Amino acid sequence: MAHLKHCGGVLDVDRCAVPSGAAKRVLAGFVAFSLPVPLVLNFLFLIYWALRRSWLLVLPFAGLILGWTYYARLFAINLGQEIPKEAKTLQVLSFNTHIFNAYDGKQRTASGVSEEMVDWIATHPADVFCLQEFYNNRNTGGYNTAKRIGVRHNKEMYFSIGEFGRKYGDIGIAIFSKHPIIDKGAIHFTKKESINRGVWADIVLEGDTIRIYAVHLQSMSIRAADIENTYSAIGNEESFKKESRNLARRLKRGFIARAVQVEQLLEHVRKSPYPVIVCGDFNDIPFSYTYNQLAAELQNSFVQAGNGIGSTYNGILPFLRIDNQFHSEGLKAYNYETHYEMGLSDHFPISATYVLEPKPEEER
Repeated sequence: MAHLKHCGGVLDVDRCAVPSGAAKRVLAGFVAFSLPVPLVLNFLFLIYWALRRSWLLVLPFAGLILGWTYYARLFAINLGQEIPKEAKTLQVLSFNTHIFNAYDGKQRTASGVSEEMVDWIATHPADVFCLQEFYNNRNTGGYNTAKRIGVRHNKEMYFSIGEFGRKYGDIGIAIFSKHPIIDKGAIHFTKKESINRGVWADIVLEGDTIRIYAVHLQSMSIRAADIENTYSAIGNEESFKKESRNLARRLKRGFIARAVQVEQLLEHVRKSPYPVIVCGDFNDIPFSYTYNQLAAELQNSFVQAGNGIGSTYNGILPFLRIDNQFHSEGLKAYNYETHYEMGLSDHFPISATYVLEPKPEEER
C-alpha cells in the first residue's frame, strides 16, 4: 500500500515530496471533480435529441448506458422498500454539527447556542448518532451537549476529543447509542489535536454486534471567498491565474490528505470481526478516489436506499453529496433520508435504517 511521506510526523503536502502514486491520485481528483459536467451535458443532449426525434439520440443513450454506474451515484431511485417483519433493525443518524455554531454566531439564540439544533438531534428517533465537529462545554448549560443529547435520553457515549482549545470546550467526534457499547476506539490520521479522525464503537443489537465508524476526513479547504474571488477575476488574466492556482492548490492538498486517510480507515475496517457501518463527513464527491476506495469494499447506503440527488452540503456549492453512509455485507440499508428540514449547519444530516441479515444457520 503506497503512503505519503510525512515530515515530522505531520502530513505536509507543500513541503514534503509527493510520490508518483499520490500524483496520480491528485490528477484523478481533478478529473473526478469535473466529471459531473459531461454527465449532465450528456443527459441534456439525450433529452434534446429525444424531443427532436433524431437518430442522434443513440449517442447520448449509449453514453448513459456506459456511464450508468456514475449516474447511479448522482441520482438514486428506490421506491416501495419495506423492512422485513421481525427483522433486527438499527437506525443511524450522521451529522456534521459545525460545532453547533458556537463561534460564528449563525442562528444563535440569546443563550449563545443553537438550541434548536441540539434539541433536534436529542429527540431524533435514531438508535445511533454519529456526530462530527461535535462541541461540548460542561461549564455552560446550553453547550453541555453531551448531557443534553446523551445523559438525558439514556444514551451511551464515546467522544474522541481533539487536543486543543479545551479551555473553551471540547471539539471532536462523538457516537451516541441507545444500545450497549462494549468496545470503542479512535483512528488518528495525523496529529492528535486534529478533528480529522475516525472513531468506532462496537454496539450490541439483540445479541449481535455491529461496529459503527464515525469519520471526518480532511476538508476540501475551499472557502466561499476563494470561489467568489475566482469568479470575480474572470476577464483579468493575471488575477484569474493567481486565484485559479490558489484554488487548485487547496484542492490538491485535500485530495492527497484524504487519499492517505481513507487508506488508514479501510485498513482498520478490514480487521473488524463484525459487520460495519461507516458514516460521516468525507469531504469528497461520489466520483473521487476516496469514494471509489470505499465503494470497492462497502456498499453505499444512498445508492441502495436513497431517492433523488441527496446533496448534503449546505453552502455556496449546490448539489454536493460529501456526507455518506457505507455498510458491509451482512447488513442492508432501508429508508435513507437527507434531512433538509435541519438547515442550521453547513451540512444536512443523513439517516438510514439497517437490517441485520440472518446468518445461514439462522435461516434453517
